[in-house]
Amino acid sequence: MFNLLQDAVRGFLNTQGHIAFCSGSLLVYSIGPFVSYAALHYMMLGMCLLFFLLFFYLPDSPHSLVIKHEVTRARETLVWLRKNRSDSYADKELQIIQSSIHQSQTESGSMRKLFASRGNRRGLLICCGLLTLQQVSGMSIVFFYAELIFKMTGTDISTSTCSIVVGVFMTGSAFISPVAVRNFGYKKPLLVAASGTALGMGSLGVFFLLKSSNVEVDSISWLPLVSLVVYILFFNTGFSNIPWALSGELFASNVKPYATTLIATSCGCLSFLTAKLFPYLIHLVGEHFVFLGCSCFCCITVLFVSAVVQDTSGLSFGEIQDMLNGRVKTDMQHRKTVLQNVH
Repeated sequence: MFNLLQDAVRGFLNTQGHIAFCSGSLLVYSIGPFVSYAALHYMMLGMCLLFFLLFFYLPDSPHSLVIKHEVTRARETLVWLRKNRSDSYADKELQIIQSSIHQSQTESGSMRKLFASRGNRRGLLICCGLLTLQQVSGMSIVFFYAELIFKMTGTDISTSTCSIVVGVFMTGSAFISPVAVRNFGYKKPLLVAASGTALGMGSLGVFFLLKSSNVEVDSISWLPLVSLVVYILFFNTGFSNIPWALSGELFASNVKPYATTLIATSCGCLSFLTAKLFPYLIHLVGEHFVFLGCSCFCCITVLFVSAVVQDTSGLSFGEIQDMLNGRVKTDMQHRKTVLQNVH
């Protein structure tokens, strides 16, 4: 995806993938309580088959075609992708792609080279740090145990209804992130998202704390649903997809497979652990401690984003590497200027 997009709209489009995830979750939340597991899985299988059939129509990226030495097809793809631009613009962009690929191919990628560069190490710190905090902030817990959480609260609203409400807000709020990134970049939406999720998780933790202290909570039985809605709204503002968007931007093509594999593996392991340990933690330390702990990790995320994360939205790959490595901008700025002046 990164290789198909122009720098100016890359962040906006890279963050739209979460809309599909949320739509699928809403579908499961809405249909799951009313059909059998077999029927639900057959429905999911049908969607996988549809994706498989449509995938063949996805064009190769210009970068991929240049690597295969199919320069003519790469130019045709660029002209098709940049329909609102002149052919000379596509020619200039093709030259930059060829130069970038030649530069990357001069150095073979390896796990050792991934850690040898200051910029790569900083990129790993940003991506792994954000995704680690994303998991320990309660993401997997909310998505996997939404119905169980509502059962634990003892709310009068049916658990299936609460799950559907959460799914509706989840899907609706997924449209916020692309707009926020387009107008404010990556960093500000991340800060707002982390602050809001801290509020949502914190209020849910306070509800369970009051309940465990034998305080009458019937008058605020609506608080768990509102808390999770607040968490979902702010989580989808940027915390859900910006870390993944950054993982596609911060690494050179020769080390990107190693970096994304490491990042995805770390995130998957943490997601499995948090989801698996949640029931045990509830019995060990109590619901209030778990959710207040997640709120604390959201607050830590605010500090992490403020101190470590740099906004790369709208920057070219060369400018991103200069920023991560602390170098002064040189010919990369010239490249951007050339593209802006060619129409």
